[in-house]
Parts: sequence; structure tokens; C-alpha cells
Amino acid sequence: MPDEHNEPALDPQEALRVLDDARSRMRTAIWALHGMHQDINALSVDDLADIEHLLTEILEQALTPCFEAMSQMVGTSPGGTVTTH
Repeated sequence: MPDEHNEPALDPQEALRVLDDARSRMRTAIWALHGMHQDINALSVDDLADIEHLLTEILEQALTPCFEAMSQMVGTSPGGTVTTH
């Protein structure tokens, strides 16, 4: 049985797919913020809450797992430096 601590949480192809989805969703958030910037009167508390939710979801469901998987692939720990062999 392989050691689960040495296996990345996501395989490289899945990590790239998740990162691409995160980029797309961040573009949506940027587009929404740009629209609000153009008409500040259109900005509501609900709009800000929706964008906050979207960005939090992107961070927790896409960027964090991909960062952890990529960290394992390149041989570093989160916040650490890349190790060389």
C-alpha cells in the first residue's frame, strides 16, 4: 500500500484543470468588480457578499488544494522552499 503522505492530493492534469477553472471564475469576479466600479450606485451589500463568497470558494476549493498538490510535486512544503535532489 503506497504511503498516502507522499502522493499528491491531485494529479498534475487535474490540478491544471482546477487552476483553469479558478482563473475563469476569477475573471468573472474581476468583470463584476469592474462593472461596479463603472456605476458605484449599482453596488449593493449583496453584490459584495456574492463576490466575497466566490473568491473564498475559489481559494478553498481550487487554489489551496492545487497549491498543496504542486508543493508535493516539486518537493516543498507550503511556505517552504523548493528542495533539490
